[in-house]
Amino acid sequence: AINQLREIVLPKDLTVTGIYETGHYVHDSEFLLVPIFIGQELYGLGDALHGITVKTVDPYAAEHVKEAIEPLLSVPQFAQTWIDMNRQYFEAIRLERTVMFFLLFFIIVVAAFGIMSTLITVTVQKRREIGIMKALGANIAQIVWVFLGQGMVVGLFGTLTGLGLGMTLIRYRNEFSHWLARTLHIEIFPREVYQFSSIPAEIIPIDVFKVCISAFLICSIAALIPAYFAARLDPVKALRYE
Repeated sequence: AINQLREIVLPKDLTVTGIYETGHYVHDSEFLLVPIFIGQELYGLGDALHGITVKTVDPYAAEHVKEAIEPLLSVPQFAQTWIDMNRQYFEAIRLERTVMFFLLFFIIVVAAFGIMSTLITVTVQKRREIGIMKALGANIAQIVWVFLGQGMVVGLFGTLTGLGLGMTLIRYRNEFSHWLARTLHIEIFPREVYQFSSIPAEIIPIDVFKVCISAFLICSIAALIPAYFAARLDPVKALRYE
């Protein structure tokens, strides 16, 4: 019985000398830093350790460091990187990025169809004006550019507006999240799920550029169809009932 009591880890009084915040929910809510001998005593490890953490200058070089360390270890010892430890999170993020790409793509396509339907309506309403322009000698390219230019202006305005709103939302993302939680009781970024105390974000200029250019091109291409039909309009039929 005495030997069993010796194996029980008894509570130990510790003095809190500081509180740290890393921004990582799990670390901030479950981890505490103590001297190594205190940890060994609490876990009954003696002089042993659960593990050793190696910090690299380049976090993405961790795999190379792992390959260099593994030959020095023997079973059951092993080495793992921060990528290995968080692989499930990275897979979830990769899946979310893929879903968001297709979602954004379909949103842009719907917007393009909206522009196309609007220009088709304008084409029908402006049959008389188109007929007059063609009767006065306007060629197909000139008619196409009239409607294509209108579609490009709409696409450019929409792209710039979306870019401005998106950048503003990213800038105040945490404030917006807190406002939703306080006002509507909607938690869009649960810390328990995503393991972060705040919403992380990184603006990659090349990705922003690709999205903006793609949105503008899709809207411009959508304007080509009504522009083509307007250019092919027969001026005689357009002016017959005018």
